[in-house]
Amino acid sequence: MKKLIALLAALALMLALITGCATQTPGNAGQPSQTNATEPSAPPAEPIRIGYINPLSGDTALWGQTGLNGLILAAEKINAAGGVLGRQIEIIGLDNRDETQDTLIAFNRLIDEYHVLAVIGTNTSTHNIAMAPIANEKHVPIIGTGTTNELVTVDENGKLHPYSFRMSFIDTFQGTKMGEYALAQGMKTAAFITNIADAYSTGCTEFTSNAFIAGGGKVVAQESANAGDTDYRAQLTRIAATNPDVLFIPENYAHVAFIARQARELGMTCEFYGYDGWDSVELPAMADGALEGARFASRPGFSLPEAEEFGKEYMARFNDSQLEAESLFTSDALNWIVQCIEAAGVVDAVALRDHMENTTSFEGLMGKMTVDPKTHNPDRELAIFEIQGENNVLIEIFE
Repeated sequence: MKKLIALLAALALMLALITGCATQTPGNAGQPSQTNATEPSAPPAEPIRIGYINPLSGDTALWGQTGLNGLILAAEKINAAGGVLGRQIEIIGLDNRDETQDTLIAFNRLIDEYHVLAVIGTNTSTHNIAMAPIANEKHVPIIGTGTTNELVTVDENGKLHPYSFRMSFIDTFQGTKMGEYALAQGMKTAAFITNIADAYSTGCTEFTSNAFIAGGGKVVAQESANAGDTDYRAQLTRIAATNPDVLFIPENYAHVAFIARQARELGMTCEFYGYDGWDSVELPAMADGALEGARFASRPGFSLPEAEEFGKEYMARFNDSQLEAESLFTSDALNWIVQCIEAAGVVDAVALRDHMENTTSFEGLMGKMTVDPKTHNPDRELAIFEIQGENNVLIEIFE
């Protein structure tokens, strides 16, 4: 028994010594030690994820990649300034290869897999028209960039797609204005070559033709093309026989270059007029001089001081001298989203949609913008550019 008591006493003493070592440090004996342990910190807030869809491969990948880069640069600037409501922005970009089916796959992935708050893109009306019902069903706002067809934000009966928005003016506006502009430049007769599979192309053709005829002009030829065509000589030969004053080409820049070169090879000397689908720094070189003096409608682009400064930052950040308006679209779209989140005071897709719909004042790199709550169409200016050498030069604002 005595041995047991002695053993227990020894164990108690050892325990006391061990405890003393754990709570004391040399130099402050008897005081609690200062350890590096702290209260567990709260995990960082989840980032606000914003999706982006556009061609990152294929003929128009330049647009898609510069749009993504512009979005990344805008997000970096926002995050460096503290983010939004204490949260950072994360950009998730997916390639749609400029195909509608790939667009729908990417859109659903962004919503279901990445849980994005909103999606920016595409720059093609047909793709956004197809996405609109999904956006409505899943309550995720989508903001088209160069999507100008009216049916991007409303259906055939004029019913609003509540979650579809756009950064650009619409085909009704630019189409009508280009018809009026041609008349103001003294054009009497006009011809069109139209991609019948593309809502943008058919829309611009319809509204320009209507305005041109209403103003006293005459449409002498209207030829059709299909998506993916590269040989337009048969249609152009028929157009050349009518000797129009101006040929309207409502296509994206890659196809415009084919058409212009082939038209000049056939001896056509008429004026070439176009739309915002022409707005690419690559177009003059791709056309190899065939578009010298040609004019097209678009936004002011990098002509405004804020946009010019952004362009310098873009070139430095990405080591890229090719400036595309798509980067301005995406930057403005993200900053518009941020403005609306801050106004709502909450990161919520429905609240975001409500504030976007009721935007009465947003000022971005492309100028001022208001939104019509009945159509979700923005009010913007129409700029006229002329191709001079290797450059697209702003020559006037047409009202």
